[in-house]
Amino acid sequence: MPRKSRPMEVGSSPMTILAPSDASPTQIRTHRYTAGQHQVLDGFHEAAEEALRWVDIQGLADTSAISQVARSLGLSDLAIADLFHLGQRPHAEVADQQVIMVLQMPDPEADDGFDQMTLVLGEHFVLTVRESEKDCLDMVRRRLSSGKGRIRSGSGYLFYALMDAVIDAFFPALEQYGDAAEDLEEQILDVPQDRSTVREIHRIKRDLIGFRHAIWPLREAIGAMLRDDTLLIDESLLPFFRDCADHAFQLLDMVEVYREVAQGLVDLQLSSLSNRMNEIMKVLTMISTVFIPMTFIAGVYGMNFNTESPWNLPELGWHFGYPYALALMAGSAIAVLMIFRRKGWILGGRERSKPQATGRRLSQK
Repeated sequence: MPRKSRPMEVGSSPMTILAPSDASPTQIRTHRYTAGQHQVLDGFHEAAEEALRWVDIQGLADTSAISQVARSLGLSDLAIADLFHLGQRPHAEVADQQVIMVLQMPDPEADDGFDQMTLVLGEHFVLTVRESEKDCLDMVRRRLSSGKGRIRSGSGYLFYALMDAVIDAFFPALEQYGDAAEDLEEQILDVPQDRSTVREIHRIKRDLIGFRHAIWPLREAIGAMLRDDTLLIDESLLPFFRDCADHAFQLLDMVEVYREVAQGLVDLQLSSLSNRMNEIMKVLTMISTVFIPMTFIAGVYGMNFNTESPWNLPELGWHFGYPYALALMAGSAIAVLMIFRRKGWILGGRERSKPQATGRRLSQK
């Protein structure tokens, strides 16, 4: 079941803050950095002179601490309440003072396969609020620590790097479903009647629907940041955000392809089961056909007429009548099997192809 926030009473204020029932413990770290240095501090720390901040919050259990940090960074009460509302559709809210983006981050250990992460871009800071301690941001942390590239150039670029890391995390997660589909295809061809295969295919289809719900709104969210002018996102960063949009389109194409592959697996299994059933029916039909003349002969000689008449089965009074009847049955069975082999139905035989009437005789080499 998907992870949900704690339900609120009907008619309660939209600014009511309720932590999820299974919220992880809250940990807060502040990355304070300039072009020449980088510090990782436990807890929330105020801005230093000419320094940028990345405030990273994991776990939603401590609502008061998270709310205090968010208010210090200028978030509204409604935006703070949305930090604790899980299962949101990915979206972006663009304003002059802040850019807020909600993403679904792939996590195979989560109940629904995703963890929610909220990114907030301010003038001199970036805030991330994550549902659990596991994330895909280790590479961003290493880049920020080493100071290579443009990672320390401004808060806008760090905001892009964090969003790009979350989007890129979908690629290996989706590739696992591609590998699983290939394994299932071989398994279906080998053992088409395995019922566990059907359950696995439906699990893949259900998970891919979840990926589609997490990726499809990304196009609109990134497009909102590209369309709406904001002073927080420099014009030089727009190509990087367009690259994220291209990755989102690529991910969506992968999801659609894998969904078609999963549907193809269902069709393949149904076809394999049908072929298997046809093979079984073919064997049973041939066995029945072999015994039809034998049954007929046994039925004829099983009729107990008077043996004194020359027209009433004289073989019944013959000394070798019984071996004769058995030999006749065996001969009929062999004759039927030879016909089957000549038709190419059993024992690797081939049916002779009839020459087509082309008006001329083909020369044999």
